[in-house]
Amino acid sequence: MNTTKLRRLLADLLRVNGRYLRDDVYRNTIRERLNNVGVGSHAIEAREVKRSPRAARPFRGLVETSLALSGIDRSGGGRHVNIVLGEVREGGAFAGIQTAVAVGVALASELGLPVRVVMVSWTTPGNSSKAAAAVLRERFPGVSFEVVAREEILRASFGEQDVWLATHWKTAHAIDVAATSGVIDRARVGYLVQDFEPGFSPWSTEFALARATYHAGFRLLVNSAPLQQYLAREEGVEVPDDATFSPHFDLDLLRRVAEERSHDATTRVLFYGRPSKHRNLFRIGVSALQIAVDRLEGSGLTLEFASAGEVHRDVDLGHGQKLESVGTLPWDDYFRFIASRNVVLSLQLSPHPSHPPFDGAISGAQVVTNEFADTRSALHPNIDAVAADPVSLGEAVARAVRRAAADGPTGYRDLAPGALGGSLDDAVAHLARQLQESA
Repeated sequence: MNTTKLRRLLADLLRVNGRYLRDDVYRNTIRERLNNVGVGSHAIEAREVKRSPRAARPFRGLVETSLALSGIDRSGGGRHVNIVLGEVREGGAFAGIQTAVAVGVALASELGLPVRVVMVSWTTPGNSSKAAAAVLRERFPGVSFEVVAREEILRASFGEQDVWLATHWKTAHAIDVAATSGVIDRARVGYLVQDFEPGFSPWSTEFALARATYHAGFRLLVNSAPLQQYLAREEGVEVPDDATFSPHFDLDLLRRVAEERSHDATTRVLFYGRPSKHRNLFRIGVSALQIAVDRLEGSGLTLEFASAGEVHRDVDLGHGQKLESVGTLPWDDYFRFIASRNVVLSLQLSPHPSHPPFDGAISGAQVVTNEFADTRSALHPNIDAVAADPVSLGEAVARAVRRAAADGPTGYRDLAPGALGGSLDDAVAHLARQLQESA
C-alpha cells in the first residue's frame, strides 16, 4: 500500500471516529449494522451454502437471511409451529416481537402443535438460544418454548408437516427462498404483516425484496385495519377483514398506568425517539419540540422533556429546556415511566399505528403523532394526528401541553370497538383454518 493511500485511509478513519463520537444518529446507525454480524457468521454462511439445494444458491447474499432455511434437515417426525424471527434478546424485544410470538403461540394452540422459535438473524454477542428462551418464558409464562438460533438451524430437525409463521419481511424472504427450492411447502406458511416494511429500506434491493414477499403466495395475517387498507391500495393485496386484527394492548396494565397518573405542577413530555430508525423521524421530532418550547415561552408553565426508545445525547431545546435521553427501557420500567408523562410525541412514517401513541392515549395522556395516508385521523380522542412537518407537530405539542397542564390526565380511555381491526383470536383462528384447508 503506497503512502498516499495509507494517508487517505488514516484521514478517513479519523473522520469516521470523530463523527461516531459527535453524532448520535450516525452512532446508532453503526451500532444497528454491527448488531447484524455475529461471531462466526462467515463460517455459518459457508455451511448454509453447502447444504442448500442448487436452486437456492442464486439467492445467496441478497440479504443476511437469504439461505438461512434452505439447507434444513426435514427428517424430523414431529410437527411444530415454527415462529421465524430475527432475534430475541433482552432489551430488544419490542412490541412487534411480542405480537409475533403471541400470534405464533395462539396459532399453535389452534392447531394443537408445540411451538418452536427459529431465529434467522446473526446472533449478537452475549445472546444465545438459552437466553432468548428465558426472555420468552418471562413474557409468556406457562408456554414451553424450543428456541433455535441461526448457528443451530443446520443441526436442528424439521418436519415436512411443520407449519411456518413469517413475522418480518426478512423472515418471509428466507422462507420464500426455501419454498422456491422445494424445501418448505408454501401451503404451510402464514405471514404476519405488521407494517409496510419496504418503506424501511426505500428504493433499493431490500425495498424490492420486501415487496415481493407480499406476493409470495403465503397466507397473510395483517396487524391493523390501516395497514390492511394500505396494502390493498399500494400493492393490490386484498386481505379479508377476518384476517386483520387490532394491535394488542395490555389493557389491564394501561388501566393501572391511568390510575398512577396525576395532575402535577410540572407538565412532563415524552418523546419516543429512536435515531437509528428513520421511520420514527427523530430529527423532525426534535425540531418540533424546539418549536413547541418556543411557542410555550412566557406561558408560565413548568416543563420537562424526556426521550425513550434509544440512547442519544441530551438535546438543547432552547429557552433553558433540555431533552434528556433515558434510552431503551425494560418492559415494566417503560410503563412505570409513561405514567409520569401526560404528553407524548410519537412519530412513525408508515401506515401501521405503532404502540407508543396508543399506550399513552389509552392510559390518559395527550398524544401527538403524524398523519400517514389518511390512516390515523379520529382513531382515538386523545390522539392529535397532524402533518409530518416540524411546525404542525410543534404547534400540536404546544396545544397538548396546554391541555394537560390545565386539565390533567383524562383517565383510562379504550379504543372504540373495531377501530383498528378485529380480535387477534378470531384472526388467528381464520389463519389456522386457511392453513389446514390449503395443506
